[in-house]
Amino acid sequence: MIKRLYPLLFSFLLAASLLLAQDPQSNNSQAANIGGAWQISWQARNGSQQATMEIQQDGSKLSGTFQDSSGSSSSVSGSIAGNNVSFSVQIQGRPMTLAFTGTIDGDKMSGTFQPQGGGGGGGGGRGGRGGGQGSHTWSGVRQQGSSGQSTPEQNQDEEDEYGL
Repeated sequence: MIKRLYPLLFSFLLAASLLLAQDPQSNNSQAANIGGAWQISWQARNGSQQATMEIQQDGSKLSGTFQDSSGSSSSVSGSIAGNNVSFSVQIQGRPMTLAFTGTIDGDKMSGTFQPQGGGGGGGGGRGGRGGGQGSHTWSGVRQQGSSGQSTPEQNQDEEDEYGL
């Protein structure tokens, strides 16, 4: 009787180990490749806003540039784990960073971002709006070929420009 259970037990243990082996592989899968040009969009107080982001990827580390609709360029740094992405955009000329988190699905990504910092002495232009703190949704589409999309230049303060 016990000899009959050994093959059954062996089969069960083999099947269980194969199922368990698949789970860590999916959790530790290589980071998605998001290098290239992206068109980033978000809804702001003054309507839809867009920026172009050029990403360089070195394993799980991200770097690059973020160019807003007025042509101002800011640095990007971040990381990626599987299909989860997080990156920060340091806004030029202001002590403010936009912290983005999201997920990638092929040539699309989306998530939320939140302004951080900017609470120091340079509060000009905020007009009692609380610095625009809070979470905002964003989406991005990878650009094929040339990423240079021109939009009408706007010369306004960054807080208004980002709709925060």
